[in-house]
Amino acid sequence: MRTASEYICALEEARTNTLDLIAVADDEDLRRQVHVDFSPLGWHLGHIGVVESFWLRQQCQGQPSLSPFYDFFFMPTENPKPERVQLPQRAEILTYLHTVRGQTLQFLAQATFDTEHPLLCEGNIFSMLLQHEEQHLETMLVILQLLGATHYQSAHRAEAEVAWGTRIRQLYSLSSQRITEVESSEETAHLSAGTVLIGSDHIGKTLDNERPRHEVRVPAFGIDRWPVTNGEFFHFIETGGYEDPSWWSAEGWQWRQQQEVYHPLYWRKLEGRHWTELDFGQARPLTGEQAVRGVSWYEADAYARWAGKRLPTEEEWEYAATNEGLNGIGQVWEWTATWFHPYPGFRAHPYDGYSVPYFDQQHRVLRGGSWVTQPHVRRPTFRNWYHPEVRAIFSGFRCALDVE
Repeated sequence: MRTASEYICALEEARTNTLDLIAVADDEDLRRQVHVDFSPLGWHLGHIGVVESFWLRQQCQGQPSLSPFYDFFFMPTENPKPERVQLPQRAEILTYLHTVRGQTLQFLAQATFDTEHPLLCEGNIFSMLLQHEEQHLETMLVILQLLGATHYQSAHRAEAEVAWGTRIRQLYSLSSQRITEVESSEETAHLSAGTVLIGSDHIGKTLDNERPRHEVRVPAFGIDRWPVTNGEFFHFIETGGYEDPSWWSAEGWQWRQQQEVYHPLYWRKLEGRHWTELDFGQARPLTGEQAVRGVSWYEADAYARWAGKRLPTEEEWEYAATNEGLNGIGQVWEWTATWFHPYPGFRAHPYDGYSVPYFDQQHRVLRGGSWVTQPHVRRPTFRNWYHPEVRAIFSGFRCALDVE
């Protein structure tokens, strides 16, 4: 269990990262809705503060709201995405954030975690708020990636560059190159059948959909040691993978035709020549060994079929990640075959709205974390989820196969 001082350090580090990231965007980009699925950058900034104030000031301490207007404007259940562009001024949002954080640190300095209080037990609410900010930090990085792609396209020239792209890489030392974690000459890890433990009972660090820890029977299977790379996915494109419906599910093929998708979201072909990949507004040569990213579940599923394999279930993924060792975890969020669902014995905490609305058989689970995922979110049991058509996030995949 973390101490109060450890939470203070972690919360302050996350806030520094958030403020540094927001500083790279001008006021126009701060309030722009670049994609229908995402709110403006500035809305995420205010939302972080409102959630922190709601749980600590109102729910833990029983004090009134600092701003009923902010509670309305920066809560997703109250304010639809198209209306969120009408943001308060940057300085006003930052002042609100600073006020909330000051109260949080005062409360945290006196808080006790050895209690039966449902929010303070093991410091759970502070862990949740820390992860909440880090999750929104990654979402803001996705929005900046989308903004960079928009700026690049509007420039109509290959050498177009968004200045804050370089600044982002400097701030976070972001790298998407292969990182060798497990040395093995085998491309596929083979795991025997068995009953395995999945999930966690650690209320102080995990979120409700990761709990409780439970047994799952897993058949023998194989799983790629590395995520699928740009070079491998390029071969899928070159052999007509996007034009052949036999590799696609019925829903996936309909989506591909309607959206006219022919390559990963951030790939660009320069005047019929070589492929490049947009990286925060900068066009970089496509690196063959880098994990492919910016692909939907439908594209991942089609590639796996084309390769004679399939996507792993999330249970297989977690079993392999924790027992066998896999290379490349943390380069991209990895699509799995599993629909997001509650574990046996699931209990919503601290409220129904975090996980329950998404147990709808419309969201696929992703595992592992991406190259911009923050440290307190990156763990083998963490479950991310998106609609299968989403490709704007830093999403890729690895393949699995049945073993007789």
